[in-house]
Amino acid sequence: MSAIEVGMKVMVELPGMKDKLHTRFVGYINKRCVITTIPLVPEVNRSMLYEHLYKGNAMTVRFIKSGSVLGFATLIQHVSFSPFPLLFLEFPDKIESFNLRKDSRVNCLFPVAMALNGTTIQGALLDISKSGCGIGIQGEESQKITFEIDDVVRVQCPFLFKSEDERVDCVIKRINKSGSKVDLGLKFNQIPESLLSVIHDYVQQMTMYLDD
Repeated sequence: MSAIEVGMKVMVELPGMKDKLHTRFVGYINKRCVITTIPLVPEVNRSMLYEHLYKGNAMTVRFIKSGSVLGFATLIQHVSFSPFPLLFLEFPDKIESFNLRKDSRVNCLFPVAMALNGTTIQGALLDISKSGCGIGIQGEESQKITFEIDDVVRVQCPFLFKSEDERVDCVIKRINKSGSKVDLGLKFNQIPESLLSVIHDYVQQMTMYLDD
């Protein structure tokens, strides 16, 4: 359960309701209960939702974490409308996982330089797989460039690529902004086989280490 962060969006399904409902994770008491907010729905559907929110009714909870869908089946323990609209769910026996990515991805932390339209900025490589990577940019660096989906950026990572000259062209597929921080999800566009081999070896080594 520690994989779910407080405030994270989760999706819930109730038997008898066609729509998937969205809510937020509030917390849990280990081996006792999981707590979420009551889903927000349009007023026209609210009475139908409330008819399905009762002790003992089944519910499926799903969320996305690090490229995987995680979920569990549970039962409603208690519904609270005051002082806050909360759902108390039975603590799950197990959480199942389904990897959305075709390639294994591992977390890392390497300094990178990234160039777009003649401007180079500094950032950090946060995760990587054979097909792409995640990069974080903070502070003044995040203000130097305006990023758009499908922009092509050139990434340089001497510590991982083992060369000051190697560069990889990537396409921006995800942009998350929070204050002065920007997180980018990149897909490798053109990458030499030699670098692909380096990345593959690194991912394999880290995966083996984490599995241990």
